[in-house]
This record gives sequence, structure tokens and C-alpha cells, in this order.
Amino acid sequence: MWLYRFLLALLTPIICLKVRRFKKNYPAYRAKEAFGRWGNVEADLWIHCASVGEVLAARPLVTQWRKKYPHQTLLITTMTPTGAAQVAQVFPFALHRYLPMDWRLSVRRALRHLTCPRLLIIETELWPNLLEQAKSKGLHISIVNARMSERSYQRYQKFSVISHHLFALPDQFLAHAQADAQRFKELGAKKVYVTGSIKFDLSVPEEVKQHQWRDDFDKTFVWVAASTHQGEDEIILQSHKALLEKQLKALLILVPRHPERFESVLALAQASFSRVGLRSQVAFNKWSEYDVIIGDSMGELMQYYQTADLAFVGGSLVKRGGHNPIEPALLAKAIIVGPHVFNFQDITDQLLLEKGALQCQDEMQLTEFVLALASQSSQRLRIGQSALRFAEKSQGAVTRVLNEIDFH
Repeated sequence: MWLYRFLLALLTPIICLKVRRFKKNYPAYRAKEAFGRWGNVEADLWIHCASVGEVLAARPLVTQWRKKYPHQTLLITTMTPTGAAQVAQVFPFALHRYLPMDWRLSVRRALRHLTCPRLLIIETELWPNLLEQAKSKGLHISIVNARMSERSYQRYQKFSVISHHLFALPDQFLAHAQADAQRFKELGAKKVYVTGSIKFDLSVPEEVKQHQWRDDFDKTFVWVAASTHQGEDEIILQSHKALLEKQLKALLILVPRHPERFESVLALAQASFSRVGLRSQVAFNKWSEYDVIIGDSMGELMQYYQTADLAFVGGSLVKRGGHNPIEPALLAKAIIVGPHVFNFQDITDQLLLEKGALQCQDEMQLTEFVLALASQSSQRLRIGQSALRFAEKSQGAVTRVLNEIDFH
């Protein structure tokens, strides 16, 4: 652990700069909590969600937990202000704190004033000092929705002495799939159970069902490129340019993964198209007048998917490992992914096997798929229905997770 603490010390100026940037960009950000100044906190369950994606993933778990324990208190921590805003929207009944930066002093200061028996960490976000301090305080630690790509596994293996200590700290890992479970065991995890992904248990929110954005504008074909990363947007925009040559009334909704990229992606789109708007500035009944809408909002990914005829799931044309394809599957949308899906390898492989998605290898094939599906509504319907069947038969992970965790 000395190596980790040494590297953390070297990174301290960068971490402090990040905290300062959060404070500048988000006036409501409580910077003191990032340094462990929580004040007294009492809760029956503590769930840590790094940011927006993990908060949304936790929704079905929290819903079922509250049904079983309606009078218990929930604490949710996040790292980011956008995650905190999502907590306030989705879980208004919960206490919220920012997770302290992983310095021993900050973590110890926060936990000193915490009374809580159990910590659930959504996804595999393992902070060594947090885990050590929580363990020494007697908290039971469960890693929920735990996944481990082959790429991450190989990285941990290079530091096996540190890894075996780190992975032995949680009391249990509740893994996505058998391949993930095997990697956790080889890295030193004590108890590992395969429960599946709780993201399949996500229900479509009522506001998504009731307010159909598509009813407010007239386009023959709409596709969404969701959670895109740098290097993907140019490819997406080129494919859309080819589409517009075939279908003049086509619309692309381009949704960057990170808010800090909204402006740069807007400028990129404006360099190729004259009719580009922002979701935050253009009313739905005006979307017919645009070729590209930049999705510059948080927490509306399900609405974007619902509005589209076709969904491209980003982070997969570049080597970021892809993002979660479950949301568009639950909405019965035809799905396209790129070649780099190692973050969701097992789920994507099964989705492809069930013919609920297409996988492109490059820009040329992406354009080919988009053009083909734009003109074949029956094919889109078949793919979307296959995706939905796969998603529905994969549900039940939340029940398995709750059964594996002893809340008494």
C-alpha cells in the first residue's frame, strides 16, 4: 500500500485542482466533504455511486430495498456534482455526502462521525484507504454489479501484491457474470457470487412513457449516438451526413458522455451542418428544423433513447470499452455498437447472439448499418424486439443481490 500512498501524494495537487474546479463550476458543491468534513451521519445503509451512471443503476436496488425496509435511513455518496444532482432528483429521501478523496486523514475524519453497519459500492470502484478504514470500523462491505474486464484484470495482475490485499478487503463481490467472478477470485477476493447485472432490472420511468418527445416534431427517421467520447463524434457526424443524402428528414441526437464536452461537440457539429441546436435551447416542436441536436442535459438518456428509431451506444468506436446497452434494449430499440465493448463484453456478446444488436468495425460499416436500418423499419423492429426479449429474460439480479446480503 505504500506505493499507492506515495503515488496519491504525488497526485495531491491535481486532486486539489479538480476539487477547486468542481467548486468553481458547481456553486452548490460542498468541497469540505471531499476533505472528510461530513459532520455526524447516521444511516442503516450506505451506498456509494461514483456518478450519474451508478446512481441510475442503483435505482432498482434502492426501490426493492425500501419496500423491504421502509423505515430505514439511506446514505448515498457520489464523487461528482452531477451525481449529487441525480441523487437529489431520483432519491430525494436519501442523505447525501461527497465521498472524501482517498487520503487516509480525509477518510478517517469522515468515518469517525459515521454510524452505519453496511456499505454497498456500485460497480468496481475500489479505493484502498476507504476500504481499509471502513473495514477497521466494522462495516460490512459488498461490491454490487461488480465487473472486471480482461484488460483491467491484466493491469491488476501486474501489481499482484497490492491487488491481493485490496481485493481481500470487501466481504463479498456480487458479479455480473462467471468470467468476472473468476477474475475477482484470482485477484484475491474471498467470497464471490454471480448475481447478474442489476441494470437489467431498471424500469422505464413513467415520464418517459407519458411524455413522448417524438410527438412534438416531424422527422421520418431519428437516431441517437449516446455517451460518445472524443474521437467518435467526427465519425458519427460523417455517417449522418451520408444519411441526409438519402433521407432529408433525418435527425441525429448526439449526446456526449461528459458535460465538459458539450461546447466542443456543438462546434464540431456546426462545422459540418448549418442546422444544429442544443436540447437545452430548442423546444421540441422546433426539432423538425434541425439536422443535429446536441443532448446537453443530464439524466435524460432514457428519453433520448425513447425518441430514437435507432441507438448507437458510444465509447465503442474508440478504445474506451463501450457503455451500457441495456437501456435501449429495455425500450426495444435497434442497437449498434462499435468494436470496443470490453467494459460490457459478456452482455454485448449475448445481445449480439440474440440478434438484438449489430456490431460495426469501423466508420464505413457504421454508415452502412445506419443507412440500411433507416430504410428498413421491419428490420429495426425485429432487432429491437430481440433486444427487449434478451433484456427481460436477464432480469432478477436485484432480488439475487438482496438475497445474498444479510441486512439483519
